[in-house]
Amino acid sequence: MNRSMKRTKGRKDERTKGRKHALSSSLPLTLWGPPLLWMSLIFLGSSLTGGHADDLTRQASGVNEPIQIQRIKDIVHITEYGILTLLLIRTFTGRSYRPSLKQTWLAFIIASLYGVSDELHQYYVPSRYPGLDDIIRNILGAALVAGVMYIIAHYRKRSQHL
Repeated sequence: MNRSMKRTKGRKDERTKGRKHALSSSLPLTLWGPPLLWMSLIFLGSSLTGGHADDLTRQASGVNEPIQIQRIKDIVHITEYGILTLLLIRTFTGRSYRPSLKQTWLAFIIASLYGVSDELHQYYVPSRYPGLDDIIRNILGAALVAGVMYIIAHYRKRSQHL
């Protein structure tokens, strides 16, 4: 590196000291894109008619028994809202995955409300119906991930102070 590059780098560091990263103006898309895309995929999945959703579950899992298909769908509900909560935490923490209690609650509330709205959306889809049991599973998935992420962040913060 020549001297002029060193001088330029030094001036740039002084100019940007105390300011947000230069890419911060583009961060909303990179931060909000994943949870919004995931929410779109959830909406798309819940737009499938009841029979089509069951057929896809059979094909993907190789399972034919109705009770087993229901168990798989139960796990999917918990997982998809857990992932949504994780993506929202990522958004609120700027990818640090070290949420405050407020950020954790916000992610949990948004994911849970989206889970409720998704079930209500199914009322308008042929052969689908909203289910309180599915709402509970959606909220459970959001709560599990929110709780685990907050505990991990709290533990990390505590271990750094020791």
